Amino acid sequence: MLAEDFLALGARICPVQRTDERVRRGRYEYSYPRAHYAVPHGAVVAVAPGSGRVPHRAYVGRDDGVAEISSAAAEDLLDPAGANRRAWRRRVLASGLTETPRRFRMAPGHGFEPETIYDWCRQEYVAACTKAGERYVWLRAVTYAEAVALGIA
Repeated sequence: MLAEDFLALGARICPVQRTDERVRRGRYEYSYPRAHYAVPHGAVVAVAPGSGRVPHRAYVGRDDGVAEISSAAAEDLLDPAGANRRAWRRRVLASGLTETPRRFRMAPGHGFEPETIYDWCRQEYVAACTKAGERYVWLRAVTYAEAVALGIA
């Protein structure tokens, strides 16, 4: 499926029309050059600035034109099989945890127990408690493989 409908990294798409957009701010008028592209329906285009390779914007071709979508949505359209893994990774990144245990100071009577999975930073079931003391807990991020085995990913 993707072998026929993709553009290689660095491939160029030629504009079908160029226009100058005029914007008036106060008593000054500015001209911004704009390029218009024809993108086939369903095609995903990721755009990187000329100084880098990491895409900053993504677009998808629709019947009524081109719509901007998030990079995560573009990745899911291009690789639907890896969508769950990427969604889990985003949850873990939002929690601020890594796979290496980290110590956190807590109030006495915190209730954390070792070998238990907890919510952390408004993310459900991402923190695994590895060790708990009276005033400290050691937490790490739940790996994707663990999340799949537990049925939470």
